[in-house]
This record gives sequence, structure tokens and C-alpha cells, in this order.
Amino acid sequence: MSSIAFSPRFLLPAHALGVVSCLLTALVAAAAPGANAWAQQFEQRRSIYLEAGHSLDNNGKASTAALGLSLPMQQKLWDGRISMAWNFYLSGWDGDAREGQRKYYAQIGVVPMFRYHFDEGASPWFVDAGIGASYLHKTYEVGDKRFGSRWNFSDHLGVGRVFGAQQEQELGLYVKHVSNAGFKEPNPGETFLELRYAHTF
Repeated sequence: MSSIAFSPRFLLPAHALGVVSCLLTALVAAAAPGANAWAQQFEQRRSIYLEAGHSLDNNGKASTAALGLSLPMQQKLWDGRISMAWNFYLSGWDGDAREGQRKYYAQIGVVPMFRYHFDEGASPWFVDAGIGASYLHKTYEVGDKRFGSRWNFSDHLGVGRVFGAQQEQELGLYVKHVSNAGFKEPNPGETFLELRYAHTF
């Protein structure tokens, strides 16, 4: 997959994705008509997905690829416009390492993802947002960037579209930010722009 060069001016603040995800969650809770809204079933199917992308930081570039599983909660909120699914993934990071630095890293993560469906749930377009946890098998160190912890938060924000004869496929563009929220320094974080393809089963 060819990479695209990005200017540091396009970098999001370190915890911008987390703030956006928290705001979306609060909005969902505030807009919900009540607990009974969770009672109705939402027809969302399990899916497996492939994801690949490139870091947005020019200081110590990295690329990533992931294989994931999405397991939805069979419920709906806000008249079907909001749904939730658990995303479990295994990814590999390929860093632009200096001499003596590790080049490859493995990451596992779990993220509860909230999905907003346009047109009261009838549109094939959607927005995803979620905050989860992830673990790197070794302490990440690429270029001048070094993580203080192998455990990190994993913030996701994306937009996508469902397609196919049975609406069994998805294509989405996501921004993923990984950092430990300052619990252990240093905490430079890493932000990726990723393309995701999913297929239901």
C-alpha cells in the first residue's frame, strides 16, 4: 500500500480523539429517550475486518496493518441511529527505526465502538467512534519517539459505508490514536490514518 506524506500541521492534539469519543457517548446518553430504547433488536451482523494505514507524524514514521473481529450488541439506541459493537484486533506496526531500534511491533486491542447511522438508521453511511485498551509486545521506540508504557488507550474515529447485494461489506476511513493519557511518561502517542474493509458473516 503506498504511503501518503502528511504535514505535522494536520496532527490532532494528543487526546482529541478521546475527547470527541467521550462527547459522542455523552450525546448518546443525553439524547436517549430512556432505558426502553435498548429493548428493541437491531439487525447488525458480526464481521471480520482488515485495516491498513500510515502514521500522521513525520517524526519517526510507522505503518500498521490489522486483522479484527467485530461482535455487535443486538440492541439499538435513539430509534436505531446508534448501535454498539466490540472490536477485537491484532495489528502489526512497522516503524522507521534507527540503528539499534526495533522495527516491528505487535499490538492487541479491544475497543467498544459506537456507530451512528444516518437517516434514522436507513442510510448506508455511518460514523464510528470508540475508546478502548491496547497492549504492545515491546516498548515502542521509533526515531525520537518512545512510549512510556506498553499498555495504552486506543481511540478510534471513522466514517464509512455499507455496500453489497446483502449489505454484507463495509469500507471506512479511520483515525486511530494510541497513547497512555499521561499515566506514564514519556507519552508522545502515535496517530494513524487507516483504511478498513469489513465483511459480515
